[in-house]
Amino acid sequence: MPTEIQANRRLWDAWTDLHYQSEFYGVRKFREGGLSLPACDTEAVGPVEGLSLLHLQCHFGLDTLSWARLGARATGLDFSGRSIAKARELADECDLPVRFVEAEIAEAPQVIGETFDWVVTTAGVLPWLPDLRAWSRTIAALLRPGGRFYLREFHPVSQTLDQEAGAAGNPVFRYPYFPTGQPICSGSTGSYAVPDHPVETVGYEWPHTVAEVVQALLDAGLRLTGMREFAHTTYRSLPWLVQDNGGDWRWPGENAFLPLMYAIQAVKPAERA
Repeated sequence: MPTEIQANRRLWDAWTDLHYQSEFYGVRKFREGGLSLPACDTEAVGPVEGLSLLHLQCHFGLDTLSWARLGARATGLDFSGRSIAKARELADECDLPVRFVEAEIAEAPQVIGETFDWVVTTAGVLPWLPDLRAWSRTIAALLRPGGRFYLREFHPVSQTLDQEAGAAGNPVFRYPYFPTGQPICSGSTGSYAVPDHPVETVGYEWPHTVAEVVQALLDAGLRLTGMREFAHTTYRSLPWLVQDNGGDWRWPGENAFLPLMYAIQAVKPAERA
C-alpha cells in the first residue's frame, strides 16, 4: 500500500471517534429516527424502497444507514477499519440490516461479490483517491446492467481557494485546479468537523478536475444522464459563507462567485440480447 494511502487510513481511523461524537454529524438525531441525507441527494436518487444500494467511502456509515432507513438494501464500504467498526455498532444499535465492508475501492468487486441497482458516493470523497480510472472501473463492475450511479462532490474550483486569506469578493487562490501528478500534503489539528480538537493529522489529497471525473466515467462504459452545479454547499467549507434558512451555506450577497458543489448521474447500459 502506498505510504500516502497508509497515512490517510491512519487519519480517518483517528477522525472516526471524533466525528462520531461531534455535533457536526448528528448521530444523536439519527438515533432518534432522523436522516443524514440532504434533500439534493434524496431528490436525485429518488425512491429506493426494495432496491440494492452501495455507498462507497461511507466513513462510519451514517448516510448508508439513512438509505437503509428509506428502504434500500444497503451496503457500505470504507478503507478505515475503525470507521467500519463504528458503522456496524450503529447499525446494530438502530436495528438496521446493513452490510459494512472494509476494503480499498479497487478491491470492492471481489470482496463484495454482487452488483447493485445504485452506487452512490458523497461528498469530499474524490480527493482521497489517486486514480479515478480505477475508481470508475470499480463503479462499472459493481453496477448491474441498467444500474445507476450518483456522485455529489465539492466543486474543485472552490477547493483551490485559500481558506485563511482573502474574502468572498476577493478570493485568494492557493491550490492547483489541474492535477500535478503529486498529492497535496496537509498537516493540522482537528478536522473539518471538529477544527478545534487537539488531535494531530497528516493527510494526502489529489486534485481532480470535473472533466477528469466525467471522462473516467465515460471510459468505464457508463452513460451520463445528468449533471448539476450548486451555488450552495452542505457545510461551511469556506469561512466567508453564510447559512441560509434551509441550513445550507452560500456566498454572501446576491452573487455566487464560484460553484460550491456539483453532482453527476450516470447509468450502466443494459446488455443487448
